[in-house]
Amino acid sequence: MASTVRKVVTVALSVLTFSLAASVERCERACLEGFISDYLNALIAHDPSTLPTTPDVKYVENDQILPLGSGEWHIVESLGKYNHTFSDPEAGQVATITTITENGVGAIYMVRLKVEEDGKISEIETQITRDSGGFELYEQRGQPEPVWFEAVAPENRIPRDMLISQTNKYYTGMQGNDPNGDYSFFDKECNRLEDGLQTTNVKTGDPYGHSNDTAFMSLTCEEQFQTGFLGFVTKIRERHFPVVDEERQVVFAITTLDHNGTVRTLPSVNGTSSPIPPYFDTPRTLIAMEAFRFNGEKLYRIEMTLTEVPYGMKAGYPQDPPVDLTGPGTNFTVYPDPCDRVCLENVVGDILMSLRVHDHTRLPFAKGTRYSENGQFLALGDGLWQTLEAISWTDSYAVVLADEERETAGYWGFSQEHSVPGVLALRIAVGGGQITEVEAHAVRAETNGSRGGTITLMRPPLPVEWEGDESAVFDAAFQEHSVEGVDISPDLLNVYFDGIEKHSSEGVPFAAGCTRRDNLA
Repeated sequence: MASTVRKVVTVALSVLTFSLAASVERCERACLEGFISDYLNALIAHDPSTLPTTPDVKYVENDQILPLGSGEWHIVESLGKYNHTFSDPEAGQVATITTITENGVGAIYMVRLKVEEDGKISEIETQITRDSGGFELYEQRGQPEPVWFEAVAPENRIPRDMLISQTNKYYTGMQGNDPNGDYSFFDKECNRLEDGLQTTNVKTGDPYGHSNDTAFMSLTCEEQFQTGFLGFVTKIRERHFPVVDEERQVVFAITTLDHNGTVRTLPSVNGTSSPIPPYFDTPRTLIAMEAFRFNGEKLYRIEMTLTEVPYGMKAGYPQDPPVDLTGPGTNFTVYPDPCDRVCLENVVGDILMSLRVHDHTRLPFAKGTRYSENGQFLALGDGLWQTLEAISWTDSYAVVLADEERETAGYWGFSQEHSVPGVLALRIAVGGGQITEVEAHAVRAETNGSRGGTITLMRPPLPVEWEGDESAVFDAAFQEHSVEGVDISPDLLNVYFDGIEKHSSEGVPFAAGCTRRDNLA
């Protein structure tokens, strides 16, 4: 009997040892590619429960942290033909560039997974580029160029750290794009795809992006950087190199590109300069997922995908050290304490003027003041502070609101950033004679003008575009006026927002003749 027990225990220990060994066995290429396949199948089935995830799995979609199963999981319909997968067994990371349809419309879809040693997914980072044209280009391409999948002989490989450092030179060279920089890290036969479109060594004479330069795309990768043409990219941050495939000499990178709107001219290939396209007249941020294939120490193939997010958006998986965006404060006060209606109206005027002259230092900001623009916290002096050229005041069309009890003011009026018209809304808080909070919401005109207008690179057309004189859409009922003795409570406003959320006006106390306008429409 004792012998039998010992045999059972021995077998049990052997099974446990085998199980533990299997659980820590490295997930190789086929294993990682299987995770991507399972993930995409779960996505189109709208069922993340089939995925093996850690209890604290983090899901990010276009830099937003969301509950797994929300967002794209509700609207994706099917997978397309194109699929380009990148694996890093050493890091347990895998990523893919593929195509999908959303409610009948094609899009480019990227996903990165981190797989832990126990075989569970702990990180999911996705990017959706809603560019139906790019989707079609990828579908026509069908599959990646074969060179991406070729194993490189061990003696011809460069190590992981060097693959990353050489890739980083690409971003350092693009940021500010000094035409006198050293761009010898490009292979002479380097080619780049941007959302399925080849943008190097193309002799069609097509203009590049939003520019009217018809020669840029005919150049090599190195020649393009030597023009300085990409100088509108003012900063490339959150640089992340999660997938490094040493066997195939490939790097999959994720970055954030800022265009702050201060670059006013573009050097062209023929040596002359041209005005910046309207698209870059306003601050813009794009996130990029892209792959790099090496030939020796040089970049040989680049496959880039981009999508736009609010200017200044932080990465869902931050790579840069946290930055304190609160103001250091000033040692002077300007406004009475407490700040009454006249005072609050003066604060609004002072902030608008400071925005207009691009100088935030003239204002009495309290220590710890925070400035946000379109939902993103920015440093004081960034964003609109660098691009706003004109605003409307109450002598044309603008509304100034004051809440004396809370020492809070509001503004709604027209704006102009270089050549781009828009609508600007502000919320401003005051305390102790200083400004304590500034919240800005800027809506820019989206137009199909020359050189690409201001439509975002991946934006679907809006049902209504701005045309002509924006102020003409307003009538006398919208001119500034005041009503005494009316208490607009938060409860009343919440009823309105609840109605929007429920898609129903039932129970919302609209006045007779109530008129609503959305972004001038």
